[in-house]
Amino acid sequence: MAAGYQEIIRYIDEHVKEEITIAGLAGMAGYSANHIYKLFRVYAARPVMEYVRRKRLYAAASEMYTGRKLCDIALDYGYETPAGFYKAFKSVFGCSPSKYKTIIRKEGTAVLIDNIKTTEELERALGFFQALYPGHRAVNAGNGEKFGREWWERQLGREPGLLLQAKDGEKLCAATLGFSEDGRYVTVHEGALEEYRGTGIFEALFVELEKRARLRGYAGIALGIGEGEEEFYAALGYVGKTLIQSETYSVEELEAFNAQHGRYEAAGSGVYEGHVSQLWLNASLLDKTLKRKYEEEIGDCWVQVVVSKELR
Repeated sequence: MAAGYQEIIRYIDEHVKEEITIAGLAGMAGYSANHIYKLFRVYAARPVMEYVRRKRLYAAASEMYTGRKLCDIALDYGYETPAGFYKAFKSVFGCSPSKYKTIIRKEGTAVLIDNIKTTEELERALGFFQALYPGHRAVNAGNGEKFGREWWERQLGREPGLLLQAKDGEKLCAATLGFSEDGRYVTVHEGALEEYRGTGIFEALFVELEKRARLRGYAGIALGIGEGEEEFYAALGYVGKTLIQSETYSVEELEAFNAQHGRYEAAGSGVYEGHVSQLWLNASLLDKTLKRKYEEEIGDCWVQVVVSKELR
């Protein structure tokens, strides 16, 4: 089911400026309309046409960072009147398009969303993440280690277009640090100041990241998310699986515990970097009871939801 859902999401994302109907989606995917409704009940935070509507508005918001006229953006995304665009936009972002544009483009400043260009900007972004996530290995590793400063500098030289930042004037308010280890999928570390969540900036940042990853030929994007963030990423078309990891227990021991206590089908397993045992479960929402069982009853485990999205 997940593969069919991803195919539909990918089609919507690629044709977001065109007319999209349930009948058209059904014909493209080879499913009935009822099956598409079922897929979105299972994987999405909202019904299929609500996903289409929001995706258009997220994409429209992302184009406001380029300075385009609002009337041109509205027409591109299927709104024939300013009133219709105003009403739809305010229902999602809580303000009018014109007010949103004044928020994201201060007088005399450059475009708010852009990639990190210099080592100084990278250093600032890493400091931003360290303040948000104290002790997190992805941004606190030492030099010479994976995710250390030198490692991120190599990513800046290799693929700077995947290292994005959102600035409110001179204030760094959100960032997505993307990289690829296999040349196919982009892994992302993301973060935003609390006061900027729900403003549309974070959504626009991900829309821009997806555009750049797709243009560079990457097959998809994946990231681990925090507790309670599942609905946000589902609204952007991401599908989740629960990942259980341990540096103490073997894959077989994790699988045995899951067979005894789990309620979800195992989706895969393996050993990461030669020492981290991983067990994947078909659970797109974080099961707090299961998380406690692994992290408290057997210990030396950590559990999170990893979301992904296919781009081609």
